[in-house]
Amino acid sequence: MQSGAVSMLNSLALTDAVLCLVAAGLAARASYGAGYRMAFTLLAVPALLGFLRFSGIYPLETWHPLFTLLSASAALPLLAVCVVKPQSLVATRKQFAIIFLGVTMLLGLLISGLGKFRIYDQAVGVLSMLAILFALVKRKEHTRALGAALMLLGSVLFVTKVSVPPWLMPGDWLHIGMAAGLLLLASGAMTQADAAAEPIVA
Repeated sequence: MQSGAVSMLNSLALTDAVLCLVAAGLAARASYGAGYRMAFTLLAVPALLGFLRFSGIYPLETWHPLFTLLSASAALPLLAVCVVKPQSLVATRKQFAIIFLGVTMLLGLLISGLGKFRIYDQAVGVLSMLAILFALVKRKEHTRALGAALMLLGSVLFVTKVSVPPWLMPGDWLHIGMAAGLLLLASGAMTQADAAAEPIVA
């Protein structure tokens, strides 16, 4: 039993670390617009907290679930706006991205956090990924659409609690799907230079 627990701990810590490195690396790229960078940053935070928690370095039993909730209810919707409406004010202007994040984070805290209605952040996250997938398929951006599909697949495997003991736990699928999906999704993301060259639509 102890060996299985150690394997689960190590796999979750490892895949969370990979997701954190991917999201943080994308957030650090100045070529991406404000909306993308803020979404990537908010996705990196729970991954970092998860690594600290599951590795045993610094267990954060409250903060990790909180920021996981916020990433689903705020970061993924912001990412969806950036993909679906890449020239919008939310996607290209820092102040509007902050306002969007503030509103969606508050809703997530009130409904899923205080209200304990956890289906809200899960539904918002899935709907955001579906919106991204449909938009990219419609635009025939197949590589980026594959990224969105991997994110969805990882979420489905997590929710259905698919595991490959002792190597992969349900949470690992979510981390792997998100990391791979973000890399593909970011491969053709609109840069700040692209956004500045085109008209902004509110």
